[in-house]
Amino acid sequence: MSDVQLRTKAWFGDEPLSINFPPAWKIVEVGPQDSPALNTTAMREKLNRPIGSRPLREIAQGKTKAVIIVDDLTRPTPAADLLPLIIAEIRQAGLDERTITILLAGGTHPPASAEEMAKKVGADLPPAIRVMAHDSRGDLVDVGTSPAGLPIRINRTVMECDLKIGVGCIYPHPIAGFSGGAKIVLPALCGVETTRMMHDYLRGSRERGGSIHTELRRDMIAVARKVGLDFIANVTLNHRREISGLFAGDLVKAHEEGVKVAQRIYAVPVVPAADIVVADMYPFDTSWQFAQDRGMWPIECAGPAASRVVIAACPLGLGTHELFPVDSPLWSRVARRLKHFRLADLDRPLEKLGTVMKLIRQKQHRLMVLSPGLDEQALKTMFPQAQRFGDWPALRAALLALHGVGPLTVAVYRCAPFLIPAAADLKQEVGVPDASLTEPLTSA
Repeated sequence: MSDVQLRTKAWFGDEPLSINFPPAWKIVEVGPQDSPALNTTAMREKLNRPIGSRPLREIAQGKTKAVIIVDDLTRPTPAADLLPLIIAEIRQAGLDERTITILLAGGTHPPASAEEMAKKVGADLPPAIRVMAHDSRGDLVDVGTSPAGLPIRINRTVMECDLKIGVGCIYPHPIAGFSGGAKIVLPALCGVETTRMMHDYLRGSRERGGSIHTELRRDMIAVARKVGLDFIANVTLNHRREISGLFAGDLVKAHEEGVKVAQRIYAVPVVPAADIVVADMYPFDTSWQFAQDRGMWPIECAGPAASRVVIAACPLGLGTHELFPVDSPLWSRVARRLKHFRLADLDRPLEKLGTVMKLIRQKQHRLMVLSPGLDEQALKTMFPQAQRFGDWPALRAALLALHGVGPLTVAVYRCAPFLIPAAADLKQEVGVPDASLTEPLTSA
């Protein structure tokens, strides 16, 4: 038997998961270039030697109220590993713990619950520090318009602080190119209508892991500067959801350095002609909403006759999103985009048509989904042809019934939401190593 060791249930145990296959099947593992976790000393040194910025303790001198803006539980950032170090820097500048707020900023996601906030910030924070969640329909401040004309409404608590620090993770993003940087402000701190207009009007990257030099990113940066984001601490992660890289400092320069590293460590080759394609959605497997949004690319790359397997624990079930509810009809999303159509969009009709066709095609995928936390009927609201399995032995039996025990190729994409399929020229440019491909496993 050939075994592949994965992880599952981000934020809800981060448990090991072993999947196995018949000995005659050729297993090819594709995953990020893993680096060991940075220890506390290494992270402190990164904070003390920021990129394009003065050290945080110097920036904090003379400030009176600080807010540390952290992404929410839909993102894999292990903020609890960074927060004590950031707080120590602020304290050295003379700020009292009672003047520090940690704000979980999820944009238009539902505000984080007390349990979710506790998971994100950890158990070691001083009790005097306030922890709260952003509400995109809550108490907001009008701060004018962005260069692209978006009406900007920002969380009031943030605007009342004179020291603003952003904490997040850098990974491929379908619109922003990569997450991180100024995105912790726009859209993470904004109201619903600001975020809705941003998605409908501003041109972002044409692909996940694409360019960060876009109209969308320029507006994000301008808004973050206007709001007064002083410092960022962005991370890259290994397959165990541990911090393997830390990029601290200026919201543009530090982010750009982090993106360069992410382009290298997450770029992978695509396994051609695999008979079975397995997309492992960890560490975006908290809910189906974000799992399918971030990690379906290996499924799209699979051949027409290939079996398509998705692994996503989904302890929070289907999940939700204010702008893009998973159970909304496709026509409603298309209608909304047409409502906000601009003359500037006339030069990209094929791009928009391609997006619509991709959404239609995804609806027809005959997925085999390993998800103990997901209800099958809920899954079928988005993928009517999908079949849900509660454990690996049942899914493996279904694969055997389809393919038999004879020779075939299985491609397992570990941490698929992190990975970027590298074209031949990109593979050479960023140096995708052979280590990103693990050749056939031997029988156990």
